[in-house]
Parts: sequence; structure tokens; C-alpha cells
Amino acid sequence: MNKQELCNMISKNTNMSKSKVMGMLDQTFGAISSSLKKGQEVRLVGFGTWKKVKRKARPGRNPQTGKKLTIPARNVVKFSTSQNLFDLIN
Repeated sequence: MNKQELCNMISKNTNMSKSKVMGMLDQTFGAISSSLKKGQEVRLVGFGTWKKVKRKARPGRNPQTGKKLTIPARNVVKFSTSQNLFDLIN
């Protein structure tokens, strides 16, 4: 499912206009992104948790040339499902 399909589903189930639903989705995703950028954890009870995690630098290699290189440290987002969502999909 992509963002447009999600918008269509919510619009159909709530009888709200697609433009209003899309605006709400944009605000929601913007708030989640902003919180993660600040280093805050985003927890939606019954769904899951997103958090920003620092990944250490690590050795790697170029698959085309085989040359060794160092992959730099960076921030990544980790998502863990809630027990409710885990039970629902399993």
C-alpha cells in the first residue's frame, strides 16, 4: 500500500474528502519525521515504535572491484512492532 492508496481507504471509510485526508497524512508524517530528527522516540500504542539509532562505522568492500573501504557512521530509523500488531500478522 502506498500513500495514495492509504488516503483513498481512509477517505472511503470516513466519508472525508481525499484532499483533507491527504493533508492529515502529510501532517502526521511530518510530525513523526520532526520528532525523529530531534532524537525523540515515536510510540503509537497498539502499532509500534520508531526511534533514531546511531549506526557505527564498519568495514565493507566495493562489490564491483573488491576494494576494501569503510562505511561511515550514520543515523538510521528502527521500527519495532507492538505486541498487538505482531499477534495480528502472525
